Amino acid sequence: MPERIAKKIYTKILESNHILLIPHQHPDGDALGSVTALMHILKRLGKRHSAFCATESSDKLLFLPHAKRLTTNTDVWTSDIDLIIVLDSGDLRYAGVDSHIKDMPKRPFIINIDHHPTNEHFGDLNLVIPEASSTTQILYHFFKVNAIDIDNYVAT
Repeated sequence: MPERIAKKIYTKILESNHILLIPHQHPDGDALGSVTALMHILKRLGKRHSAFCATESSDKLLFLPHAKRLTTNTDVWTSDIDLIIVLDSGDLRYAGVDSHIKDMPKRPFIINIDHHPTNEHFGDLNLVIPEASSTTQILYHFFKVNAIDIDNYVAT
């Protein structure tokens, strides 16, 4: 785990006012689990945040805490978003958000957290570990490095 990058990401999260979380399209358990775990952490931190997916999530994954708060409504793309965190996606096209980001009046800071070896390192900060089995594994270590408590909601 690149601890320096993990700490920089956490600092950026703490400094941000409105965070948008994004998994890849047609999210699987890793993508949706990563987003919902981070949503819970942001809620605990009192950070204003939204979660957007270009496609609907599978009903099989809606048991995950906060999963029903993920939206496909493009109204979440407001000009006051100052941080975007893309999870489990090798590029912005696969996440289905490249055009949304290009259309923003001011490009927000982008954090990329992923485990795919084909990742394009598109973020301003990239926590990409191809040796990891999943993005949720990377988040687990991210939480540990930053002394973030992993409660039952985050673990789920």
